[in-house]
Amino acid sequence: MQNLNRLRVWRAVVASGSVQQAARNLAYSPATVSQHIIALQNTVPTPIYRRDGRGIAITEAGRALAERAGALLAEAAGFNAFVDQLAAGPTDRLTLGSFSSATTAWLPDVLRAAQLRFPGLHLEIIANEPAPPGERTFADMEVRAESGFSPPVHVRGYDREELLEDAYVLVVESDHPLAREPEVRMAALAEHALVDLHVQGSPTGEVIDAAARAAGLTLTYTAGADDHHGVLAMVAAGMGSTVLPHLAIRDLPAGLVARPLLDPTPVRRIALHTRQTMAQLPHVAFLRRELGRIARTED
Repeated sequence: MQNLNRLRVWRAVVASGSVQQAARNLAYSPATVSQHIIALQNTVPTPIYRRDGRGIAITEAGRALAERAGALLAEAAGFNAFVDQLAAGPTDRLTLGSFSSATTAWLPDVLRAAQLRFPGLHLEIIANEPAPPGERTFADMEVRAESGFSPPVHVRGYDREELLEDAYVLVVESDHPLAREPEVRMAALAEHALVDLHVQGSPTGEVIDAAARAAGLTLTYTAGADDHHGVLAMVAAGMGSTVLPHLAIRDLPAGLVARPLLDPTPVRRIALHTRQTMAQLPHVAFLRRELGRIARTED
């Protein structure tokens, strides 16, 4: 722990550029800061600073040491938080962010199993779609969708595990010309009006636009809604066809059918983000396993 504190002091010296400023930032005396960096230098086989007039000049080795120390100090802080969580025991409250189709299809069974396993556990579900960027913080656990055409999303302080690749399908009325096709190429959508699902914070628009660009077409929308149930109601009313992820079409209204899309197939990834300081707590580990299990049943 003593060496960790010396590294923390050293990072402050490198960041501020002087012993005096680091001392003010840390609320230490300059003599205390000097003692820490001298003690640290005695454990490092190469100079990390040199005298420069009344101050010091940081060497390249010293800067590299400060940079590597950042990751080590962050890991130590996370470990300490984890130990504190274990000492406190399981919390009786856990927040879980999710979007509409996953909340409906997956969470009732998963959360019921968790409450049976951990009586007294209070689970609060927070909608993460629609969610304007910057207007909400992450929950303890987050089931989030991301575009399959973009790199995976990683959030600082959270473990990420992919649950499912969820392909999009075309939903049409059963008497629609495309309903006769076993599969539909993206290019075929150029000739048909569509109903748009536009949910703020959702990757759906990005996924469909990327697939359309890859197929060399521009889609035409006649209507739109911010909920897939509303979109399906519009399709059932004869206002056009729609493209939705497979997880959102479990209960199609009467008279509608779904057809796979290809060339290319639009796809979203569904990933679980878990706060690292809570990841190994028994009830959190249980929820991770259950979400992974139920996602595998979709394959």
